[in-house]
Amino acid sequence: GGILLAALLGALVARTALAPIVRFTRSTETLTGNLVLSRRLEVEGRDELARLAQSFNATLDALERSVQAQRHLVADASHELRTPISSLRANIQVLGEAERLPAEEQEALRRDIVEELDELTALVGDVVELARGAAPDAAVDDVRLDEIVEQAAHRTRRRGDIRFELGLEPTVVRGQADRINRAVSNLLENARRWNPPEGAVEVTLKDGVLAVRDHGPGFQEADLPFVFDRFYRAENARKLPGSGLGLAIVRQAAEACGGFAEASNAPNGGALLRVSFGEPAGLAATED
Repeated sequence: GGILLAALLGALVARTALAPIVRFTRSTETLTGNLVLSRRLEVEGRDELARLAQSFNATLDALERSVQAQRHLVADASHELRTPISSLRANIQVLGEAERLPAEEQEALRRDIVEELDELTALVGDVVELARGAAPDAAVDDVRLDEIVEQAAHRTRRRGDIRFELGLEPTVVRGQADRINRAVSNLLENARRWNPPEGAVEVTLKDGVLAVRDHGPGFQEADLPFVFDRFYRAENARKLPGSGLGLAIVRQAAEACGGFAEASNAPNGGALLRVSFGEPAGLAATED
């Protein structure tokens, strides 16, 4: 009788102790079986099970933010792609009856189609770059940031009549060379687009922070909080070529390396963009 009573009491105690775990398991199975991102687990008490529920809720929060960001990116990209695709369709339809047009108009139409295809290709490339996200599993390596900036400046000079005043401190950072290269190119291209022909773009790299200052009109105060947002274009930039993704790629690359991206107006006019790709791994040794 004593053994039987002990067994019954043991079973009762075990069942009572395991009841919260059973409820937690059923709740998680319900959430994962019918995923509703707005639902969360109830947190009761301060025991280990409550901490596990809080951790599970934090995971759901991160998942919800990620899904919402993906939805916004797809919706924004769809909206931006609609315009060049519609324009291409109209021009191609006109090109089908090109024999009725004068030779100079046919040539202008072909140039327009090529320009629109280039714009569409650039837009798709930017969307793909943003869709990569932080890519935490991607391989990182030591990157000579000063050499990347110098090479990007050389490429940008070939695309337009522009002067760069470079003040680069030899710097090594940890990251993906291709993403950092893309971000730096976008920074310099943005400065080239807004800098007047008679001015020089000032590019400095010191203590791991890259600063690019042009002598253009600068930013409106209302635009400063949104400079690095996806598809955001200031009112005076909406008539210019571009998708509004260049600086968003800059911020994403900087944050993926543990750094930051800041926008402000220079004291004497012009835009000033400061970007860090994380703490410098060290100063590169200069060659004799």
